[in-house]
Amino acid sequence: MISIKTSSHLKAIAIMMMLCLHLFNKDYKELFQPLIFIGHQPLTYYISLFCDACVPVFAFVSGYGLYFKYRSHQLNYIKDNQSRLKRLYINYWIIILIFPVILGYVLNKENFPGSLGRFLLNWMAINPSYNGAWWFFTTYVLFVLTSAFCFKVMERFNPFILFALLLLSYLIAFYFRIYKTNIFTNEILKWFHRQSALYFCTLFQFMLGAMALRYNWNGYISGLFSKTNYNNFLAGMIIIFGIVGHALVPNFIIAPLTGLLFIFSFVQFRIGKWGTAVLDFLAVHATNIWLVHMFFYMIFFPKFIYAFKYPIFIFVVLVTFCVASSYLILFIEKQILKRIL
Repeated sequence: MISIKTSSHLKAIAIMMMLCLHLFNKDYKELFQPLIFIGHQPLTYYISLFCDACVPVFAFVSGYGLYFKYRSHQLNYIKDNQSRLKRLYINYWIIILIFPVILGYVLNKENFPGSLGRFLLNWMAINPSYNGAWWFFTTYVLFVLTSAFCFKVMERFNPFILFALLLLSYLIAFYFRIYKTNIFTNEILKWFHRQSALYFCTLFQFMLGAMALRYNWNGYISGLFSKTNYNNFLAGMIIIFGIVGHALVPNFIIAPLTGLLFIFSFVQFRIGKWGTAVLDFLAVHATNIWLVHMFFYMIFFPKFIYAFKYPIFIFVVLVTFCVASSYLILFIEKQILKRIL
């Protein structure tokens, strides 16, 4: 079984992978200065390409954790999910007020906050257009709302048939998400098309997390690793193999596979006291880093973030600003929760 602490570490790493993907999976010229090249591409390109496993990792851990709660507290599962969503939305609303509303107004940024309709669609997370990374917020809310049904189906289905159906739904959804994006002109139908594609693209990875818990995949893999004393070396080599493999097949359709490789390799790592302390710290701020990072590097302060020139400095500066803003968000959230809970 993957522990709660390890799950939180995986979520924190998934968010760091997201930052790497968003910052460096692009043409570096006139934006940042890579130091190491492999052929014509910088090393940061290949690492950031592998980091498109961020959503599969986060979705997997979400499915794993929600299914654990479903099995442990099935009678209170729906009520617990309502509380979970309430806290998540409060956190999200605080961020909307700080960034799109207050900062958008102060910096006179066009369409921030924009029209009342735009604001309300973002506020309810129906169409979170303020921030491109927020698409997963809506998808996660839908997962929480539909997870009990999905878990009941999983428990009644043959796992091989279920896996095949989930894989098929992923491939179809991926096609409509990437290659057939403009099949409707009506805005409502466009929304249903986009959200359905995002949901079923990500459902595959979400349900793999639940299946991994139900059928103890980690126990089997840990048994294989127990036969060697070189866990870190072997796990590291598997991750490097994943990076090389993804470089050879750059289409992110394989992200669920690279995500699984990373998850079950990382779980075998012995990360030590310092590694644990860093990941414990980042785990506290992971959700906020996900929800705010795009405001810094793309929407409001792109020139400032990329002014630090070298990838490692750019990355550290972005994380620093995200964490600093997270402290403010968590402080406000704590004051609100004290008054309503």
